[in-house]
Amino acid sequence: MSRCPLPRRTTERGFVLVNALILVAAMAAISALLLTRAETGRARLEAGQDAAQLHLYLEGGEAFAMTLLNADLRAGALDHHGEAWAQAAYNVPLDRGRVRGGLTDLQGLFNLNWLADPNDVAAQAAFDRLVERIGLPQAKGRAIRAFLQPGGPDNRQAYAQQDPPSDPVGGALLMLDQLLDIPGMETRDLERLAQVATVLPGDSTLNVNTAPRVVLSSVLPGHSSSQIDGLLQARRTDPFPSGEAFADVAGFPSAEQEQEEVQTGGAALGVTPLIKRARLSASSKWFQLDAVAQLGMRQTSRRTVLLRLPAPGGVIVSWRVTEGPSL
Repeated sequence: MSRCPLPRRTTERGFVLVNALILVAAMAAISALLLTRAETGRARLEAGQDAAQLHLYLEGGEAFAMTLLNADLRAGALDHHGEAWAQAAYNVPLDRGRVRGGLTDLQGLFNLNWLADPNDVAAQAAFDRLVERIGLPQAKGRAIRAFLQPGGPDNRQAYAQQDPPSDPVGGALLMLDQLLDIPGMETRDLERLAQVATVLPGDSTLNVNTAPRVVLSSVLPGHSSSQIDGLLQARRTDPFPSGEAFADVAGFPSAEQEQEEVQTGGAALGVTPLIKRARLSASSKWFQLDAVAQLGMRQTSRRTVLLRLPAPGGVIVSWRVTEGPSL
């Protein structure tokens, strides 16, 4: 039986319907693409606005810290843990977020750049004691000392085998993070070291009013635990007015005796203080601000090293490192 062909008008209507469906599908695809692009653009715009706001929060935290340090300088020359800057661990709620942070006196920590002087045998010995007290392997302590010595470490084979290979030149550090270039050094090692050590200009002093117990005990090998406790209690009650005053109370050799020890080879390093009177102070000019800004689900952290200059200089930013959404 033969089939009857469809009327021509019916066929034409079918083609029109198919074309209309194709056109609708194409328009729907284009609309979806445009909506996706619009949403992507909106998300990028929102992320950029949030990043800018987070950076403003951090800058506000910096301004607050600098105000505290400037006010402290006007109040007096001493720096100790009883002052406002040391107690200002702030956590401030803001629009859709918050900023939190705190200040650290870097001069209360052991300055690793003292190790860049190969003639400073006392600093080398104090660092070895410090490494032992914080539980860092002695091999890593020796690697740090070799990394800072002029010319760099004698054994460079491990550095040459790194990917990419490196060739350390030694000398002073700018940032503690540079120690991660040492083969085998891990982030957890650096975190442990950062609690007691820092990197500052080699002529910086140790603030006896803010140095933690482990640092003081490392530079005072001849002092018993009870003697260290006595020094800590004395500074809590009445902060030391100068490094010289601390040296007198702690029983340091006189300046003449220190010079005599240098000339004659001195007493055993296990008893003699591993720091000279001239390297002690009761005030500081180097501070570190660690701050975190949060906005919704986004977060940005910043480490800022501040240098407080004598009046009328005031506090300036030496350097900063920001981690998180970029502008």
